[in-house]
Amino acid sequence: SLFRHVARRCSTGDVEQGEHDVSRQSKSIEISRPIGVVFAYLDDVDREHEWQPRLESATKDPPGPSQVGTRKSYVSEFLGRRTQNTYVVREMGPGWRIVYATTSDSTVDATSEVECEATSDGTMITMSVEASPRGALKLIPSAALEKAARDQLDAMLTLLKERLEAV
Repeated sequence: SLFRHVARRCSTGDVEQGEHDVSRQSKSIEISRPIGVVFAYLDDVDREHEWQPRLESATKDPPGPSQVGTRKSYVSEFLGRRTQNTYVVREMGPGWRIVYATTSDSTVDATSEVECEATSDGTMITMSVEASPRGALKLIPSAALEKAARDQLDAMLTLLKERLEAV
């Protein structure tokens, strides 16, 4: 995997470990479904594997609709490496907007924002993520992390649209 390759290069001194800039990704997509349906689907942790292709497991505490303080814990694969991240809801609203931030024991230091806006044809969803790696992920070059994060966001939104519009 890319992770093992970079780790080998770092251990031999071919790559220096350094601070990574914060990666910022944002993407929007229109989904031909009502806003309430889209937001409820996004908030259903039991269905997240349907639109997050690298997700291995997900839990939510407390169960039910998210509110400020709700914790979502994820185990997933990123660049061939198993990652564990816990996101806590920091803000909700106005309207159909939710902001999450990772806890200090997560693989990445991240803030994610999901915003849904009603359109004449359904819902415009915008996902924005600001993240910087922690631990071993810092060994991976920034450009590789940026590309992987961008590709993952694209794949997630494409699957989200496919799943919701197939209903």
